[in-house]
Amino acid sequence: MPMPERYHPECPPNAHKVIRPPENEVFATLVVKVPDSEEQNGIDNVCDMLSLMSKKPIVYCSEKMEELIKKQAPEAEIDPSFIRIADGSQAFIAYSNNSQGPLMPFYDWAFNAEAFKDFLPRLKDKCLICLDMPSMFILRSISTVYPWDELLANQFLGQYLSACETLTAEDKKLLENVRYGRFDALKVEDESKTAYKFLRLERKLFLSYPTEDD
Repeated sequence: MPMPERYHPECPPNAHKVIRPPENEVFATLVVKVPDSEEQNGIDNVCDMLSLMSKKPIVYCSEKMEELIKKQAPEAEIDPSFIRIADGSQAFIAYSNNSQGPLMPFYDWAFNAEAFKDFLPRLKDKCLICLDMPSMFILRSISTVYPWDELLANQFLGQYLSACETLTAEDKKLLENVRYGRFDALKVEDESKTAYKFLRLERKLFLSYPTEDD
C-alpha cells in the first residue's frame, strides 16, 4: 500500500467544513508532471498514484506518456486531462471530451523546490502550477489549507521546503520505492532520517487534509 488508507467517518456531508468565509480564494490549477522515467515503475502503478491525487488529474507529460496514461485510465478509474503548451510561459488544458480551457500563465516548478517559496501568493492567480509527483500530496494539501488558515499553510510550506533541502539522491530513490510499495514506510526512519522528515509531512497532510475528490 503506497499511501495510507483514509478513514471516512459516517457524518453528514460537509459536517467538518469550516462555517465561515475563506480568508483567501484559490484560482490556480495544480498540474502534475509525469516524466518518461516514471514508465519504469509500471504505467498501472503510475495511474494508481494519479488516482490518489485526483480522480480527474491534470497531467503534463510527453506524447508517449500521454498515450500510456490514456490507455490505462479506465482501469485506474481516472479521467485525465493534459497540458498543451502555447509558448514558454502560457498553456491550456485539453480535456477528455475534446474541449479546451483558456490560455493561462504556466509555471513549471516541478523538481525545483526553491521555486515553491512563491507557491502561496501564486495560488491567488488564475494560472497553471506544475508540480512533481513526489511533492504533489504535500503541496495539494497545503493549497486546501491556505484559503482558511494562511499562517498554518505558511508553516506547512516552510516544513516542506526544509525537508526538501536535506533530501539526497538516495533519499529520493527511497521515497520513490515507498511510493510504489517496494519499501516499507514503517522502516524509513531507520533507513534515513532526512527521507523520514519528508515522508512524515506527506503522510500527515495526506490524512489530515483530503480534497474535494474525497
